[in-house]
Amino acid sequence: MGNGGLVVAGLEKNYGEFTLGPVSFELTRGRAMGLLGSNGAGKSTLLAGVAGQLTLSRGSVAWNAEGIARPAWRHREYVSYVRDVPVLYSELTVGQTVAFVSRLRPTWRQDRANELLDVFRLDLRKPVNALSRGMKAKLGLLLAASHDVQLLLLDEVTAGVDPDTRDDIQRFLRGLVVNHGVTVIVSSHIFEDVEQVTDDVLILRRGAPVFAGTLTQVQDLVTVTLPDHVPPALRLSPLIVGSWAGPDGTTLVMPPALSAEQEESLRAAGAVRRPASVRDLYFAYRERS
Repeated sequence: MGNGGLVVAGLEKNYGEFTLGPVSFELTRGRAMGLLGSNGAGKSTLLAGVAGQLTLSRGSVAWNAEGIARPAWRHREYVSYVRDVPVLYSELTVGQTVAFVSRLRPTWRQDRANELLDVFRLDLRKPVNALSRGMKAKLGLLLAASHDVQLLLLDEVTAGVDPDTRDDIQRFLRGLVVNHGVTVIVSSHIFEDVEQVTDDVLILRRGAPVFAGTLTQVQDLVTVTLPDHVPPALRLSPLIVGSWAGPDGTTLVMPPALSAEQEESLRAAGAVRRPASVRDLYFAYRERS
């Protein structure tokens, strides 16, 4: 990894009957990865492991070729981890919170904090306990990004926020990646977050990675919905990435290039074809046995 970045190798964490991993991936600096999976798939555990906030059962995490481990890690000042509900002191105002955190960050940049206060429309005088969930999410992001952050880990930060707030957060995150070269991992149940913000996609199912690839690879796929049954010419095709049953019939996720026989089978079956999305890929893997 020539320009530095994140290397996760064989990461495992055991919690009784649940095991996360092994998970391995590399993420170069200045790229964003979307982390998808149903509740209990292991997304939060993976982010906490990458952040160095829990002891791994196996494997390793390295940032710029230096290992991340508990409890001491000298690169901690360049990494921010934001949970779905940021941990904030409710008795403080927004301004007092910003001032408090700025003293804890050696690389704090007040110019960036001032810019984000304006972008996120945060009132310095407002008590934290009077903020909505969306405004608390914005404040958490401001605190996480108003220093020389290099690796930003976000756990469901847009969950439960209104559409305008979500748009603000999506634009902000993409700007960090494109304009400032920040590496971002964002877990989300909102597929638009992944499509608007990220370059890569990792899908977890029951603690195991089932897909790892680029957003472009996802967008190069198509979905084919069949109102009745899957034709024999397609039923066992190795091209099929996944499938699921819905109210409109059976939907297949697959590459767009098919044989003449397969194309004819689709036409005869009344298939409806459209470009695939992150949502389609998620459902395809979620429904696998």
